[in-house]
Amino acid sequence: MKFLPTSFRLSRKLLIIVAGVVVLTGASGAAAIFVGRDALLGPPAEQVSGAACTTVSTVRLERNGQHWLRKYVRSDARDGDTRVKTALRVAGAVSNHEEADLYQVILLDAAGPVNRADMRGRAIGAEVLFTRNPSAIPGMTAPFVARYTTGQPAGNGEFYGERKELSLDEIKTIVTAMEDRADCVDPHAVEEAGGHAEAKAEGGEAPVEEGSHEVAASEH
Repeated sequence: MKFLPTSFRLSRKLLIIVAGVVVLTGASGAAAIFVGRDALLGPPAEQVSGAACTTVSTVRLERNGQHWLRKYVRSDARDGDTRVKTALRVAGAVSNHEEADLYQVILLDAAGPVNRADMRGRAIGAEVLFTRNPSAIPGMTAPFVARYTTGQPAGNGEFYGERKELSLDEIKTIVTAMEDRADCVDPHAVEEAGGHAEAKAEGGEAPVEEGSHEVAASEH
């Protein structure tokens, strides 16, 4: 096998071709090193629209002729800013497919409480209230209220830190920038869909859970 002589030089035309291939295949990576990922591709989706979440339960209440909807969700988002963005995204998603006078989204940590009675106080990592008619809801002076605890969750899912409330301008900026407007994953809906499919395959009907249509009037 003969090796190329040490005096071998690539022709000018071949050098141009090789340089072009390098630019096409490696430019984005090199530019990302010098310019930064966010400048080229934008910030990660989680920083814009919040994190993934799972639905815990949805409670529908009747208050003086009004329909209030409260949704408990879980997320493993460690950052308070991400948590409140997640709650804002979910509030918007729910309001698009559910009719209510007031929407409330309560975000818990993935390691937070299981019993609904304990889903309050330090267990709440972020909370969003939304209504299309603030004047009709007692205590509401604007369409949105969004707040969160700045600290990271403890091992038991409780949050310790400063309680921060967003201004309407901050909320508007966050909501306008969102690209992902998806609701949380609802494991109960997946199970229910599977049950209906199984019942249909067997020629029957999926069972309806007892009390599934009752309004939890004792919730506050």
